[in-house]
Amino acid sequence: MRIITAKTKARDYPIYISQQFSEHFPLLIRKNFKDSEKIILVTNDKVFGIYESNIKNTLDKCSLPHEIVVIRDGEENKNLQKAEYIFGKLVDFNVHRNDIITAFGGGVIGDLAGFVASTYQRGIRLIHCPTTIVGQVDSSIGGKVAVNYSGIKNIVGNFYQPHMIFIDPTFNHTLEEKQIINGLGEVVKYGIIFKKKILDKLSQSIEDKKEDRLFEMVRSDIFREIIYMCCSIKAMVAQKDEFDISYRNLLNFGHTIGHCIESALEFKGLSHGEAVSAGMIVAIDISVSLGLCKKEVKEWILGIYKKLKLPYRIPEIDIDKIVCALKYDKKFKTMQNKFVLIKGINKPVFIYDVDRGVIIDNIKKSMYNYI
Repeated sequence: MRIITAKTKARDYPIYISQQFSEHFPLLIRKNFKDSEKIILVTNDKVFGIYESNIKNTLDKCSLPHEIVVIRDGEENKNLQKAEYIFGKLVDFNVHRNDIITAFGGGVIGDLAGFVASTYQRGIRLIHCPTTIVGQVDSSIGGKVAVNYSGIKNIVGNFYQPHMIFIDPTFNHTLEEKQIINGLGEVVKYGIIFKKKILDKLSQSIEDKKEDRLFEMVRSDIFREIIYMCCSIKAMVAQKDEFDISYRNLLNFGHTIGHCIESALEFKGLSHGEAVSAGMIVAIDISVSLGLCKKEVKEWILGIYKKLKLPYRIPEIDIDKIVCALKYDKKFKTMQNKFVLIKGINKPVFIYDVDRGVIIDNIKKSMYNYI
């Protein structure tokens, strides 16, 4: 078992990476949460359908009273109504601040359960057990918890650091290809912004012509090492800038346009990672248009995209909806936009007040496949 310690002002917490969830998780509960009296595990119907027996057996080994709350799968269910539903379950189970909410699922469950944990009785203990690549390499680490409201992504939220994270890479073995692609978008982001070695390892670990190449890759030792590298980077970034004031904004590379694509599509059709993948290409195109980086950088990245089956085109949707959604970006001010762009691989830069015409032209470029 490998351990990363995330250090933040709120608290330091361990990130355990092990392929033996059912064995190690109960031991860690007994070791790290000795005064906790109850566990409430929040998951979705899809994950529960796969791991029901594993979840129940593992909770039984924890030797604490427990409840399982199951939410319907999908980004559209990350809302205040579902949060209220979970609050009701916590009240019915007479949960107190020393008890534990465990988020068992992907980024949606992590955000939703984390938001509930941060607000119920002004904060109760939170454990993340991410079952997707997005959750394991990104969303479970760093304390951002949120729900969507009125069609706006993550507009109601909080900073609330978990008390423990347990990552079992074997959970990725049951992912569908679309879910793998969803996670690989975030992994590539880390490679472009922080560590080229991640991109090199991705390229080395995949067979170009094999149809099932993504399934083979996520089962490899190399991919487990990639998960560890991404976790280490995210923990470092959160330590430097816990409240996302400056440096942590770098993690939003591709997300500025990506979130707008999700909102324009009403969170249907494209997954978060797919939208971010397309958003990164738009950000790279803007970088090229502004003379910040060379077109060859984009061509090299597109080669990796094609190996990983990542989308680099935006569906043909109303551009005005995408541009309108930009005003809700948390990096923006009322009269000033802020983009994370690149001067090259591992050379990110913040650029303010990008011309609206440049933004629209490069959205069109991705939408109509002008590579």
